[in-house]
Amino acid sequence: MFALELFGTLSLRDDAGVVPPAARQKRRVGLLAILALGGTRGLSRHRVEAYLWSESTAARARHALDQTVYAIRRALDGDVILSTGQELRLNPESILPDVWEFGKAIRANQWRAAARIHRGPLLDGFQFGESHELELWIDSERGRLLHECQTAIERLAERAAEAGDHLQDVTWRRRLVSANPLSAGTTRKLIKALAASGDRASAVRQAREYQEFVRQELAMEPDLAIERLATSLSRPSMGEIASAAVAPAPAIVRAPVDDARTHPLPDLSVEDWERENAAPHVPSLARGARTATSRSLSVAGALMITALAAMLIRGRDRPVHVVTAAPHALRRIPRPEARQAYLGGIGAWEDRTKEGLDRAVVLFRRATVLDPEYADGYAGLGEAYVRLGYFGFRPADAMFPKAKDAALRSIQLDSTLASAHTALATELVWEHSYAAAEAEYRIAISLEPSNALSHQWYGVLLMILGRVPEAVAQEKSAAELEPLSLQIQNNYATFVNVSGDHIGALRLFRKSMGEEPDSAWVRRNPWVLANMARVYADNGEFVTATAMMTRALAILPGNPRAVHTMAVIYDEMGRRDLARQAFAHADSSNEQYAAYRGMAYASEGSLDSAFLWFDREAKWGIQPMISLQSDWRMDGARRDRRYSALLTRLGLPQSRAAAP
Repeated sequence: MFALELFGTLSLRDDAGVVPPAARQKRRVGLLAILALGGTRGLSRHRVEAYLWSESTAARARHALDQTVYAIRRALDGDVILSTGQELRLNPESILPDVWEFGKAIRANQWRAAARIHRGPLLDGFQFGESHELELWIDSERGRLLHECQTAIERLAERAAEAGDHLQDVTWRRRLVSANPLSAGTTRKLIKALAASGDRASAVRQAREYQEFVRQELAMEPDLAIERLATSLSRPSMGEIASAAVAPAPAIVRAPVDDARTHPLPDLSVEDWERENAAPHVPSLARGARTATSRSLSVAGALMITALAAMLIRGRDRPVHVVTAAPHALRRIPRPEARQAYLGGIGAWEDRTKEGLDRAVVLFRRATVLDPEYADGYAGLGEAYVRLGYFGFRPADAMFPKAKDAALRSIQLDSTLASAHTALATELVWEHSYAAAEAEYRIAISLEPSNALSHQWYGVLLMILGRVPEAVAQEKSAAELEPLSLQIQNNYATFVNVSGDHIGALRLFRKSMGEEPDSAWVRRNPWVLANMARVYADNGEFVTATAMMTRALAILPGNPRAVHTMAVIYDEMGRRDLARQAFAHADSSNEQYAAYRGMAYASEGSLDSAFLWFDREAKWGIQPMISLQSDWRMDGARRDRRYSALLTRLGLPQSRAAAP
């Protein structure tokens, strides 16, 4: 019996002897791995040929597959591969893949066995060739199997905690944290497990190490819940207090309090900068005014700051801008090292992935620390925070307030920057301050008509407001201004699809993405994949659509927005059973879960359930509001009398007509 290991490094072994080198040849062992992923039913010959010989003609691919199967059978001296008509499958009496054992353990709820078998990522580091379809399939399987393994470990930890085996609980929790060290949720559970085991010192140390790791890796403040947990665990217990009562109290040494007025702004650390600019914003603006005065800014600049603070005090639905007459020609030259960090941030955010945007935050923050008067650096930081919140890569209620602080600081330093007004406007959309947001977008475009980003984000607001033709026009302007931006082309094609021109949207996607040499960017961007999948589905190309969404969900497993898109595609295919099952894998703790769950019910016509879930959504983000107002599958809900009340709650106009 041969053992085929796919978890970690791909390998083939035989306990009874040495596997012949001929059977370990890359293409041959790769074929065994693909058939193993096909399960006991195997795969069709045509599918295998397309995977391994995508560049060959049909005849050459068929011949190559026959030769490879023959070579494997000869090398392993038996019928390791069985052939039935057009199907190929592994012989379970001759070879046992570890993925089969893993699946069997998962189905039997044998969590310990499953955790033991999953030794590492599926086919880690193994390259098959140039087949994008094969890579997409393997990526989706890798994500699915990893999610199942983490679920098994979570069950083991819960079982250990229930049995009072705190040490075993800690062991399993540590494994989960090592797989995702930036996850606040898994870290909190490990901290609590350590505390429950009686090791409060290690629990506090774990919290502090996590906080430091997040600050170093992301240059941002970690989850406040971690700090609260560490603080509570740092307090002495009643027993410790009683013991300390009989001992002399140690002398309290107080650190000297620094007077902020004696420290110039460049000496502020990143953490100091965030604390000084935390909400509410008016005090930070006042401090900005003192700093501006000490640096002999113009009277116009001081008046701008005062007026800006007054506008914020009057109300959030009024414009929060004051444009001075300072010409661009007088804009100060930043420090070279700050400029270099800023340009690095621009390059990082264009990736549009979570990792790219996290890196952008780090670089923009570095630029503002190196040159605290660098307005472009603060504007870039604001936009990076906006995108992290908008795409759902990090909690919106943590990202958008940071974006507002950074944008306002940029406007304090240079009110003529379109990018700063754009970032501020998008944050105001998140606040549901639509009038103020539209005013900011208009100012940004008037300051810099060629700023594609301003047009793009303005189009998003117009879509939320139900002004679909205007939204499409803004996205078209952005696409014409930035023809090389794949993200902007993605937005434009998506909005064209919303307008009802499904064929035109598909044509745009094929033009901008289908022939893109940098196809790796497309394959790792979950929201581009999701938008493309929806367009393909609306054109009846369901196989391509589901493949794209499978990959998107592998990148962001359980994300409610991605799950909702997959459910919609299943529903369009006439598979309502699969559509309903899709949400069984959604992350119910996500801040937008209730909104997308409600839209899933609305899509199938279950309006009572839909509005029940809509009422549970505490804070509607930008993305779900776009779907709420633009998705044609929401037409039934928009005709319901309860929709008017929902619009009132969201501060949206009541004149919304059903989307075409």
